[in-house]
Amino acid sequence: MPNSGAPDLQTISINGRFLGQPLTGVQRFALEMTKALDRRIGAGAAPEALRRAQWRLLAPQDVPETREFQHIAVERFGPFSGHLWEQTSLAHRAAGDTLVGFGGSGPLLHRRQLVVIHDVTIFRHPEAFSASYRATHKLLGFGLTRTARIATVSNFSRGELGTVFGVAPETVPVLYNATDHFSGVTPDETVLQRLGLEGTNFFFMLGTLKPNKNVDFAIRAFDALGDRRWKLVIAGALDKSGVFKADAPASAENLIFTGRLSDAEIVALERHARAFVFPSLYEGFGIPPLEAMTQGCPVLAADIPAVREACGEAALYFDPRDRASLEEAMLRVMDADGDALGLAGKGRANLARFSWDKSAETLLATLSEMAAPRR
Repeated sequence: MPNSGAPDLQTISINGRFLGQPLTGVQRFALEMTKALDRRIGAGAAPEALRRAQWRLLAPQDVPETREFQHIAVERFGPFSGHLWEQTSLAHRAAGDTLVGFGGSGPLLHRRQLVVIHDVTIFRHPEAFSASYRATHKLLGFGLTRTARIATVSNFSRGELGTVFGVAPETVPVLYNATDHFSGVTPDETVLQRLGLEGTNFFFMLGTLKPNKNVDFAIRAFDALGDRRWKLVIAGALDKSGVFKADAPASAENLIFTGRLSDAEIVALERHARAFVFPSLYEGFGIPPLEAMTQGCPVLAADIPAVREACGEAALYFDPRDRASLEEAMLRVMDADGDALGLAGKGRANLARFSWDKSAETLLATLSEMAAPRR
C-alpha cells in the first residue's frame, strides 16, 4: 500500500563543501549554524518530527578533518571537489535524504533540499565577479529556487529573492547571522605594537577589493579630513596599489593595510579603535558591524537596507555614495570624548536580537514543516 504520509526524514544530510573553503562570511554562517544544530541535537531540542532523524555532514574527500561536531557524523568521500562534487558525488550519496545547504548551492536534481541563498549581489553588482562565476551562480539560483525550499539571512534578502527569482517571500524563512562565536575570542593585544598603534586614535575597517565593499570611498573620506594624528586601519587581503583607483591620497602614511588577521587580532583592534567603519554599497546582512559591537566598538555604517536591519539604532549612519556624509560621521567621532555618542551601549543591546541558537531553531522548524504530510 503506498505511503501517503510524510517523506522519510530518517537521514538529514548537510552539504559540507564549506569545510574546504576559506572562512569568510558564508562559510562562517555554515560552520556556526552546523555547530548550533549539533548542540540542539545533543540537547534533544529538535522538533518531534525530527527526533529520530540521523544527521550527517557530507564533504569532499580532500577537506581537512574536523572534530567540531559531537552529534553530527562527518563523511568525506568522492574523487571531485567544488561544484562538480556537489552535482555528482553529493547528489548520489544524499539521494533519498533531506539535504541542507548553507552556501547557496547544491545538486540541482535533488528532490528534497533546503538551500540558504544569502543575497543577489551577482545581479546588483555583477562587476564584482568573473563571467564564469556569474554564469554558474545564476544557473544555480534559478535552478534551486524552482526545485528546493529556499531560506535566506535577512528580510531584505527575502525581498530581493522575490524580485530576482520570483520566489514568494512569505515562503522564505529568515535565518539571521549572529555573533556568539566572536564574543568569546581572547584578544591578541600584541597586534597593536606590531602595527604601531599603541596610544593612537584610529578607525578600523575590514576590506576586500569587491566594488560593492566601497573601500576606496572610505579612504577618500578619511583623507579629506586631513588630521594626521589619526590613522585608518584596514584589515584584509588588500594592498595600496589594488585599492586606489586614482593617485594615492595625501594621508597614505596614515593608512595601515594589515593583510589578513586572525579573529584574536581583529578583536584586539576593535576593542581599541575609536570606531568601526562599514561603507558597503550592498549586503545580504552585514555581520562585520555586529562583530565590532561585541567588543564595544562604536559603528559607522552605510545607510543601506540590510545593514539597517542588522544594526537597528545602534550605528551612526552615512550615505555610502556621498563622501561628505562619511566625513561628517568621522568628525563626530573625532570630536567626541570617548563614546559620547552612546553607540557602544546601543551596540551591546542590539546584539541580543541575534543568536545562532535562534537561527538553528528556525531552521529545524522549517525542516519539520517539510516533513509534514501534504494535504
